[in-house]
Amino acid sequence: MRTVLERYYTQYYMLGEEQPSSKVEETEDHYVNQHTNGLAIIGVAPSHPVLKKEISKIEFQENSMNSEVSGIKKRGGFKLQKETIICKIYCSDNTQYNIRSCIKGKLLEINKNLTENDEKHNNVNFSLLKDNSSTSGFIAIVEPLIQAKFIENPGLISYDDYHKIRNIPVTKGPVFLKDTSLED
Repeated sequence: MRTVLERYYTQYYMLGEEQPSSKVEETEDHYVNQHTNGLAIIGVAPSHPVLKKEISKIEFQENSMNSEVSGIKKRGGFKLQKETIICKIYCSDNTQYNIRSCIKGKLLEINKNLTENDEKHNNVNFSLLKDNSSTSGFIAIVEPLIQAKFIENPGLISYDDYHKIRNIPVTKGPVFLKDTSLED
């Protein structure tokens, strides 16, 4: 059976800008997974260097923390531009990474699991981001401003294109007969 991501989300990636002194593997790529309901999940892509380092702190922007939405139309959400910084991730080697929105939209929710202390260890569970970055380690949930033209967002590339560019093997769950009608 296909994974939940393969079945209910269309996966896009925003490639980070390559620095002249950095390696291609160390670009700050982000993912934007669009659910069938139109909402987008934003997080760090598998090639992001923060996943290979020890995280010391995740600092969400004040406007991200105070964003409260209500009602069917999700009024009150903080408006995001493509380059809006949602949070900053600090590593133990003094490097800092800005996690951007990647799309225009309205911030509905940040991942509280990355901000709340773990009762057992009295610290934030950063392993959630490192070990499950594409699922429960997401950064934010955003409602895109123009859902119908989501794929036309400049800079976003498809799942297959991302894996080709970054030279990452494509792994997908098995397809069963009941899933064949859903295939593109």
